[in-house]
Amino acid sequence: MADGAPSARETERIEWDVIVVGTGMGGGMLGYRLARAGRRVLFLEKGRSTLPDVPGTIRAAMPELAEPMATRSAATYLDALARAGRSTDEVEDISGRRGKRFVPFIGSGTGGSSALYGMVCERFFARDFTPRQNFADPGDSTVPEAWPVTYDQLRPWYAEAEKLLQVRGQSDPLRPDSGTDLPAAPPFSADNRPLVDHLTGRGLHPYHLPMACDYTAGCATCQTFLCDKTCKNDSARNGLAPAVAEHGAGLLTQCRVLHLEADRRGVRKVICEHPSGRLALTAKVVVLAAGALATPVLLLNSRSGDWPRGLANGSDMVGRNLMRHLLDPIMVWPEPGARITAANKEIGLNDFYFYQGHKYGTVQSFGAIPPMEWVINRPGPGPKALRLASPAVRRVYEKFFTGGVILAAMMEDLPYADNRVLVPDHPGTDGRQRIRMHYRLRAGELQRHKDFLRLFKDMLKPFPTRGLGSGKDNTNMGHVCGTCRFGDDPETSVLNTDNRAHEVDNLYVVDTSFFPSSAGLNPSLTVAANALRVAAHVNEAHFAV
Repeated sequence: MADGAPSARETERIEWDVIVVGTGMGGGMLGYRLARAGRRVLFLEKGRSTLPDVPGTIRAAMPELAEPMATRSAATYLDALARAGRSTDEVEDISGRRGKRFVPFIGSGTGGSSALYGMVCERFFARDFTPRQNFADPGDSTVPEAWPVTYDQLRPWYAEAEKLLQVRGQSDPLRPDSGTDLPAAPPFSADNRPLVDHLTGRGLHPYHLPMACDYTAGCATCQTFLCDKTCKNDSARNGLAPAVAEHGAGLLTQCRVLHLEADRRGVRKVICEHPSGRLALTAKVVVLAAGALATPVLLLNSRSGDWPRGLANGSDMVGRNLMRHLLDPIMVWPEPGARITAANKEIGLNDFYFYQGHKYGTVQSFGAIPPMEWVINRPGPGPKALRLASPAVRRVYEKFFTGGVILAAMMEDLPYADNRVLVPDHPGTDGRQRIRMHYRLRAGELQRHKDFLRLFKDMLKPFPTRGLGSGKDNTNMGHVCGTCRFGDDPETSVLNTDNRAHEVDNLYVVDTSFFPSSAGLNPSLTVAANALRVAAHVNEAHFAV
């Protein structure tokens, strides 16, 4: 914490105006806006601080590369993940006959997943706010006719978020409103130019992705690890840090919220586990921004006599309608013998977003596939066997998984009531959170996925290509959303139009949990814009004189 800031124990003696749980894009932007307005804000972050100058932080490379010896035990590996801003919590996928456990690749630490993101900050299409019309047969999906806010209502907040995150880029030719006021990004790189020319020649409409990036000297548009340069604009750098340093906000890291104590009208205490011991904190307003996996679990864990099914869960919608984008990266060699090794996240293309009466998704640059060490430098018998394998294994990996430009198809999935996050049977005793997840694709998603990949691969002909993974894999937890949706009807949603819990006067949620549909684009800018919108409402509704 900053010099002069209250200690963990002192925070218990303060009634804060707002406690913000989580410092990702939603929490960081909302907390910054309220702190700047003069509110007494306390951020709670379960991960470690990875702000500049924090000793022990792993930057400039994934921890599997930076500290290969961390694989000697599970404990040292998890410690390395935490110092690199990565989550150490475990997800148990109960969708199949045999449960599967894994540590999802999401952020945990100051900035949340935005500290690791690829910096793409893109507005949704106006039609994304009326999602049900976009699907010929939504089946038993709960996708709504409309979001409770429109694109036009969110438009000024999009513009403010773009300025706050210093987004640069080019307008999508298929929606000129998407980037008309943005500063220009650098021209397409020499690696990407042949592919851009090919796509344009096919009558398609590639454009430079809008990026929250300053493009300083040597910038490689990094993702999946903490940047060691001053390129990346995220919720930590552009929200949390100035809120603390310039506007007096408090910050407790390594502070895991266990549950909320609430009566029928409001949250009365936030109960946390901190290295200094258990804390009971109070605030006029509590805002959850712990992520679409952790936020519903926190509410479900806050059961009481007043809330037997979990806090704010009178509708039984908390944890339901889990969504995640289906992400399929494909490597392409637009020129014979290309050996591209640098990250080059630049290309966006939405010609198949709405196509021939169907809704698919976006195509965009994926960045670079990490080297083999990312796979082998982990605990467990499988990675150990690969570490002991002959150099031929490395040559095969480098031949098949490096060298080309990588594009990814990112397809929207639909929400279903039985796709959900649940409280685990055995929460564990090692300080890590366990989360249970049930998520299965319906026939409609599988068919759209098949059709989208066919279109995607066809546009890359005649270039050689190679698939690098399947969007059908449940361990791919990118852009998780939907588990505390907002809406007008308290019977079918958790939050109202202002992102306040229908049943709790002082409880808000501003992470991707609030999405009633996943759209088919990166969610970061929409989360930031909505958080700014909600912050303005909170300031006026709870603190206006």
